[in-house]
Amino acid sequence: MSYTLSSPPTRPPKLGRPADGATRPMSLPFTDARSCKDWLKEIPLTNAGQAQRLMLEAVRNLNRADFPALERLTCLELMRDKVSFVQAEQRSRYAGKTVPLSSADMAVWDTSRQLVEEMEAGYRKCFELVGQGDTSVEPHLALIIQRTMRYIGLQMLFAGILYRRFDPGLWMRLHLQWIEAESRGLALNKVKDSVGSIDGVSSVTAAYVAILLAQLARTHELGTRQMDFLDAILKRFAAKVTVSLSPVSARPGHLLSVDLFTNAGASTDPGARESDHVRFLDVTALSKSLRARVVKLQEGESPAAMSLPTDWPVGEMTTQLRRLHKLWCEPVPMLPPGIVPSQTHAIVCFGLDQFHYFLTGAPFEQPGRKRELSRQELNDIAMFGKVSEQTMKSLYVEVKFTTESWGIIEETRGALKLMRPGNSAQGLAVGRLMGVRLSVQSPWMVAVVSAILAEADGTHHATLTLLPGAPAAVAVRAADQRNRTGSQYVPALTLPAVPALNVEETVLIPSNLTPPGRGVDIALTGQAQGKEITVHEVIERGVDFERVTFF
Repeated sequence: MSYTLSSPPTRPPKLGRPADGATRPMSLPFTDARSCKDWLKEIPLTNAGQAQRLMLEAVRNLNRADFPALERLTCLELMRDKVSFVQAEQRSRYAGKTVPLSSADMAVWDTSRQLVEEMEAGYRKCFELVGQGDTSVEPHLALIIQRTMRYIGLQMLFAGILYRRFDPGLWMRLHLQWIEAESRGLALNKVKDSVGSIDGVSSVTAAYVAILLAQLARTHELGTRQMDFLDAILKRFAAKVTVSLSPVSARPGHLLSVDLFTNAGASTDPGARESDHVRFLDVTALSKSLRARVVKLQEGESPAAMSLPTDWPVGEMTTQLRRLHKLWCEPVPMLPPGIVPSQTHAIVCFGLDQFHYFLTGAPFEQPGRKRELSRQELNDIAMFGKVSEQTMKSLYVEVKFTTESWGIIEETRGALKLMRPGNSAQGLAVGRLMGVRLSVQSPWMVAVVSAILAEADGTHHATLTLLPGAPAAVAVRAADQRNRTGSQYVPALTLPAVPALNVEETVLIPSNLTPPGRGVDIALTGQAQGKEITVHEVIERGVDFERVTFF
């Protein structure tokens, strides 16, 4: 599709005075763009919560005030960087935490969400004023549309952070912005963007494509680190996707389509037909870039040299790039439907400490430490040949670990979908380690939360990916005495190799125990002494564990 390129604005809108007769609500802390700039200098950014609330009130009142379009746009542009800063500062209050959030953290998330909504409404108001005869911002329409799109996309991501479904009407709002930009020949105009671009320059097309690809990336399967990685990839490579009216010749899976008349995003539907309201996204160049980077990473090239994030291990980064390529650039495979097993509930526990306890049936003890058996334990051994579960519970009343019963929704190959009960004491996070068994007679299996979906009724559905192999309880500690925090062992698990699945033997250790290339002391339960192994590679990093290969 061809676009008429007009000269983009080379500098932000000029500051000006309010028009005569313009009214301001009493609570608005500024009267024009110049006083807005002065007011922003006085906001206490060291108190991010207070600053966020002040800016929310200011943007909300600005949207309800009688401001000329250019003056309004200038104020929004002045506030935009500050809004981005306080949003980033407050993000740690809700992002990466288990859901459902505490009431205090939920309030911070809701304030952040409202601020994004009001920013979108502000830019939308600027556009509406053009239709009402104020032509002062017409040279900046590409910027206004790009900003509006960005804040619509952020609203989608805010819902995704809590694994909620967003209002599908956001799609139609987004598509209408695209239609406006396209009809005015503004889709490829360059605009300055210090927030949503890696090089400070963006466009309506880049913003639109980034939102479509972000939602195709299945944010309900991503933790905070993965969402940050996704954002970094989109900032660098979304510009490689082209949008057209007609499907171009491309490899299977390299062409996405989006219907502008639906409340839906892009899809890999191979049956999409040309239409005035259908657009096609060619991801051929994006596919080539992602595949080339996977190859170069495996050859040892530096991530920084390929415009990739530098704070990710190569193995994890390769896994994430392959996942994104599969979702964006490959045909969607037909998956077998899930089945509802005969069991209606599963028994679950959380984290390495709890899993170790329920797998062994006893609290964790340091390897080699001797403890005298109590009289009741000796009597149990003499009568039953082992210590009874009732005796264990009475001896270790200080242990507060408990299992929970979660409803089973469906079972698929290598995964379970469970429903978290409303009275659960445990929260959910993608990447959290869980133990699961289908009955008290069934063996324990290791699982990782791989997807979460919050339903409208407040329930949370969790998809658990089951790790292959029967787990064994072990104790570990960093072997390097200079770098470990103490000499104590901590609970861990081993999983055997599964040659049929091409899976190596792995150890599940606490997060940040030791980096690759360093040694780990490992001892099986009941052993007085362990052996030293060396961590080879982190093949999976959860929120509370790392799954590593070793030699």
